[in-house]
Amino acid sequence: MIKNGIARILIGVRDLSESVKFYRDILQMSVVEEYAIDSNTIEQLWNLSPETTGQAVCLKNDEQTTLLELIEFKPHAQKFIRTGGNTTDYGLFTIAFRAKNVDATYENLKLKGYQFICPPITYIPSWVPVTVKETIMVAPNETAIALIERVSEPIPEIKGDFGIMLDTSQVVADIEEVTKFYVDILGLNKVLDQVLPTGMIDNILNLPTGTESRMAFITQPETKTPALEFIQCSVKGKYLSDVAKPPYLGLFALAFAVDDLTALIQKLRDNQIQILAEPVEVAISEGERARAIVVEAPNGVNVQLFESSIKF
Repeated sequence: MIKNGIARILIGVRDLSESVKFYRDILQMSVVEEYAIDSNTIEQLWNLSPETTGQAVCLKNDEQTTLLELIEFKPHAQKFIRTGGNTTDYGLFTIAFRAKNVDATYENLKLKGYQFICPPITYIPSWVPVTVKETIMVAPNETAIALIERVSEPIPEIKGDFGIMLDTSQVVADIEEVTKFYVDILGLNKVLDQVLPTGMIDNILNLPTGTESRMAFITQPETKTPALEFIQCSVKGKYLSDVAKPPYLGLFALAFAVDDLTALIQKLRDNQIQILAEPVEVAISEGERARAIVVEAPNGVNVQLFESSIKF
């Protein structure tokens, strides 16, 4: 059903210029598309007033097809979807980038005034025999950005200071529930699902000592798109679904291109997945339109599914 992994990661922004500067100038992504979002898309796909306007900028790195789509809606809410401190609440959480030198990046960005959820922490993941160093920063729009450096061999080559997007994470109440949606319905593959050693991620996520945690990774095979990472822990959070949507600010949706939207809609209905926006023709770039829907995935996460239809 899914054509090529995550197609887009959508972030609602307060100031488009400020946000573009961060991802372009600091994380060294390239701007590949800028376009106005038409009123039909705004009203029908995101359930906003037709008087709302939207301007989008899409960025990517050289090695991946996945786009980071920054959207400034006007008017927008002054409330952030997720603040740096609420790491246990259910919903979209981080975007992780490979980094060349986490310590230097941490010190440099602190001097620039950026805040961090955790300082650089070195650990050996239980699922791969390598040593990594990770820090999580609070980027514009209170978006959590994980920066991960591999410090033992094999160390991947990175052209600049930052490399590919490794994953986008979600904090979930039930990994079995997300597995049913992303694997059984959408057709992605689960490549890891394990209970983590006690304490492995406590300091990274500011969890109480001894928190029980479980992690899963779901991917599209044979693509370089970011993985979907799911974190389930014994500390209970609250659902962010009431604010995890436009016009609130921050990470609000994932988008996937599909090969047959009509067949997928029937499959979603057969599995009682709530369709928040019925099929509508929308602009997905300056020169391409698509049929798209928005569904409520587990944990109240918005997922946009689209089938490209018209190029002009």
